[in-house]
Amino acid sequence: MENTIEKTTLSPAEEVRLKNQWAAEEKAAKRKREDDIDAYKDMIDETVLFLAPDLADFGTLQNLKVDETFDAFKNALALKKELYDYKDSQSSHTFSARNGMASICIGHNEIIGFDGTENAGVMKIREFITTLGADDENREILADLLETFMKPNKKGELNPTRVVELISRKEKINKPLFSDGVDIIVKAQFKTRTSTFVKGWFKRINADGKEVKLEFSISTK
Repeated sequence: MENTIEKTTLSPAEEVRLKNQWAAEEKAAKRKREDDIDAYKDMIDETVLFLAPDLADFGTLQNLKVDETFDAFKNALALKKELYDYKDSQSSHTFSARNGMASICIGHNEIIGFDGTENAGVMKIREFITTLGADDENREILADLLETFMKPNKKGELNPTRVVELISRKEKINKPLFSDGVDIIVKAQFKTRTSTFVKGWFKRINADGKEVKLEFSISTK
């Protein structure tokens, strides 16, 4: 039988004793939680203050390494531009050793935004869709794009990752109204650099004679 205490079987003195016991237990539990919180905060203080100096030094070293790497490839970039006539707008460059043992990519992380004129392009594409017949396969595809790429988010911005789909459709559809709309949207884009990075890999032969590929990635503001 389950061991229970009925309130009616307790004397007034016993009730007072139990209430005092419960109050003491509740107070002890509260005090333990407060002690645990203090211990947690002490642990955070100790860990952060122990690690932060080395991490700060490492962060400084990362910045220096990125700067050194960009400087090391400065002449190569100038020669590449001269030989291959690449555009200055290229955001990254990859250089690989011909023996296949190492590769380094230097570049800038970017975010794409719009200057506000893209809405005129969206209107032209909407107008173009109304000219398509119900059985035209492009009608459904473009309507879907309107609901994905051309539907602004909460900030009123379009989805720049879908621009490439519009460009690929431009050549296939080849209609002035649609092409004009795409061109307006493309020209409305602008890029903002958010950080600089160096990444790549290096192959090394370990003690067992096996080839190991070691990857690295450094990003700075």
